[in-house]
Amino acid sequence: MISLDEIEEVLNEFDATERHQVKYSIRFFLPSMSQYIYINRQAGNEPSGLVLHPRYESAWRELLLLDGVQSTEALNHKSSYRQFPQRIHTGKDPIPFGIPFGFDTKTALRSFLRKLGGVSPLYVRDSEGEILDAEKKGEFKGLSSTDVERLVKSRKGQGKFRRDVIDLWKECSVTGCQQIQLLKASHIKPWRDASNEERLDSFNGLLLTPSLDTLFDGGFITFDKKGKIVVSSAVETETFSAFGIDTNYRLKYLNKKTENYLKYHRKYIFQNDPSC
Repeated sequence: MISLDEIEEVLNEFDATERHQVKYSIRFFLPSMSQYIYINRQAGNEPSGLVLHPRYESAWRELLLLDGVQSTEALNHKSSYRQFPQRIHTGKDPIPFGIPFGFDTKTALRSFLRKLGGVSPLYVRDSEGEILDAEKKGEFKGLSSTDVERLVKSRKGQGKFRRDVIDLWKECSVTGCQQIQLLKASHIKPWRDASNEERLDSFNGLLLTPSLDTLFDGGFITFDKKGKIVVSSAVETETFSAFGIDTNYRLKYLNKKTENYLKYHRKYIFQNDPSC
């Protein structure tokens, strides 16, 4: 595999900026993709020298089909990945995590980065995969079957979580649509990142139309400190028009508890250098 210095050389070829080095990692920003990326200084001989935001997980297998691209095929956790989402791993406190890769040659890394530029990243996994991952990590250990069922249903936007979000908002949190059966109960801090308590907290939920739910979960929209919609530059304006999204949209109201969850969404899920 190429060295970490060689990885950095190639990143510079792709106009990486905002270099910030700490003990265990080096952070860069890739303007062409509006994404943060890390060099893992503890990679050693493992194919984990370059670490991507978890929103690229859906493209993990596709990227590994490229010649000379390798991975540990296990998420890489490190406290210094401060621009990445956090979740409980082996300790009691959440820790940032990302997707690791290694490269046989600098040419392989160049091909990887060019391929990456054509990927439309989404911070979304299938519900069954997330639930299975939580089970494997022991996140349901010691809980009653009823509590586990509530958590599983909350991932699917069902059960007690959905009822509580409906009770909180009464209508679409943005448009005011009152056709409740058509609306989605969407987690603000994603289910995979949240504690079991947060997974069931109605203040961690928005009641959204399907189009708003899709864009919000994918990190293509978020809401600022005053509840006004913020649109990501990662998607063309025509796409938002096709979805029927009004850039003047705002949340019907905003309380402190919901705003705390939105801070997480703006920092880790929204696909822009967060400035709102």
